[in-house]
Amino acid sequence: MSFHEDMNLHAQPPWPFNSTTLILSNGRSLELADSVFQSNCANGQIVYICRAKLDSCGVVVKWSWSPARIYEAQILESAINLARVRGDLWVLDHFPRDLHYEERAVNPSDQHSEPRTLHILVQEELYPITELTTAEAPGDAFFGLFKCYRWLYEVAGIMHRDIKLTTLMYRKLSPAQIYGVLNGFTLAVLTPGHSLLRRLETPPPLLAFDLLESALPVEYLYRYDLETLFYALLFISCHYEDGAQIARHRQPFKDWHELSNSNLLSYKTSFFTRGTRLWAPTSQFRDLRRLILSLRRMFRDGIMAWADFCDLEDPTSVFDLATLGGHITFDNFESASNTHLRSGYSRRLQVDSTLR
Repeated sequence: MSFHEDMNLHAQPPWPFNSTTLILSNGRSLELADSVFQSNCANGQIVYICRAKLDSCGVVVKWSWSPARIYEAQILESAINLARVRGDLWVLDHFPRDLHYEERAVNPSDQHSEPRTLHILVQEELYPITELTTAEAPGDAFFGLFKCYRWLYEVAGIMHRDIKLTTLMYRKLSPAQIYGVLNGFTLAVLTPGHSLLRRLETPPPLLAFDLLESALPVEYLYRYDLETLFYALLFISCHYEDGAQIARHRQPFKDWHELSNSNLLSYKTSFFTRGTRLWAPTSQFRDLRRLILSLRRMFRDGIMAWADFCDLEDPTSVFDLATLGGHITFDNFESASNTHLRSGYSRRLQVDSTLR
């Protein structure tokens, strides 16, 4: 079965993608394969991802039905162009590689529905960071992901807002060259000062401390993404071995997936403020323990500083809520990574990449 221009007429997922051919606007054919992911996002987008073949090469195709807004391919393109203009070529290693992008008009079936655009984005196939099997590999990938996120926020003025295990990927250019790739820019926005999403996409176990509160904050802060990145490292280190999840009874944070937000908040409070004897990285990731402990202290100090400030009940006092009193910052996060990742983990911001 072949989809061409008539796909504009009724673009309402799911489509019967398996074993079909899609003719792109440049005339090339995509042989569509199995589904990878489908979601209705908090910003009104409907996202469907599947594997495909483009000229016999494995790729991933992302379909997004969205109301009129800046789309992730445009956000990525602007970031890539800025990196090239500035000479920050190292960051290109940590972006997904777009192979093709096009837009098609969608006629809503409901006359009251907002007009939508079907975005078709073809990207290189990346691999989940959970498949890495040595401490050095995720250490390298993790530091690259952090540096990429920091550059996007501080230089490009882009906030990701959707950090989770399924958006933390890697590419392997050679056995010695493993790069963490920050994927999934569906919810990305231009900074500063964007309101919190109506519905959070990040799984609760990876949600920042503040976002588990019953009264959600008004503004989305970059430290929320940093905290989620920390939880991702924690889960990878403690719940994965040989590229797969360990048996459930061995997972120290297995209960986090089954708790209400209020109970999960209590568990995280205990995690940050009590001893650490009840958890440990799996044997392959023991070398990451010191980094995890250092980052844990950073978040704990910020949380406790906020609690101490609230206890003051002094209306004349000022507290930096964006960084929890200056504790949760890019500099502190990077310092911990540089200190506790063994020599070579955080070394590679190379300029010789096949992506340039």
